[in-house]
Amino acid sequence: MSRTRTLAPPKRRAPVASTDPNLIPVGRLTKVPGRYIFVHYEGAWEYSPQHGWIPRLSKLLAKPGCNGVSVDKAGRVSLQGAINGATAKGGTIIYDHDKRLLRQGEDPDDAEFYLYGRFYDCTNGAQWWVEPGEVPSITPAGKVLWNKEQHVQIFAAFRAHIRDAGIVEPMHHLTLVEHLQVQQNRVNSLRERSGLNPHLQVKLKEAIALLDAMSTVDEAAEAKTARPVRAKRRKADA
Repeated sequence: MSRTRTLAPPKRRAPVASTDPNLIPVGRLTKVPGRYIFVHYEGAWEYSPQHGWIPRLSKLLAKPGCNGVSVDKAGRVSLQGAINGATAKGGTIIYDHDKRLLRQGEDPDDAEFYLYGRFYDCTNGAQWWVEPGEVPSITPAGKVLWNKEQHVQIFAAFRAHIRDAGIVEPMHHLTLVEHLQVQQNRVNSLRERSGLNPHLQVKLKEAIALLDAMSTVDEAAEAKTARPVRAKRRKADA
């Protein structure tokens, strides 16, 4: 005859290992930015109220199969093909090991811009590559928040340093003329529409002030790289 028996105390659930706080949590559909290198094309400039005219940078992405990026026999991704293509188009490569990225008195190990190619490890084993000044914060719920305002300021300072260090050619005055014409066209458009739309007066004043600021350029810093090209004469018919 079976007897009533009392079960042993219930088992405790084994504690779950906490997630490494230094890892960026990513989901299955999260797009993680990959490795890159900056390149500058001579006509790519934009105006910064804090730094004046600064180079607008593009990225060469370390994505095999795109723009000449390849993988060698050892499985290492090579950007050389993409670099060759960019330089053939007149681009200037911003190598992150360029010592000119160091600011005066800066220690290479603590430098803010030198060796700018940096990444955060992710929970899925991927590497999240960031631009200079980008820093994530992780909420208790695992949401990733980025310091967008601070990043904009630091990235602008980074590009100003590239300009001042002579890593890229200064903006040519004809490039400046092109950008000023675009802003002048915006001023003209706002002026035409502001008569019937009084609320555009504020935008018009801001556009005019920006045009005046954009026009102030240190002439000594203008590039001397472009030279006029003499047109060939058509040979006279025999």
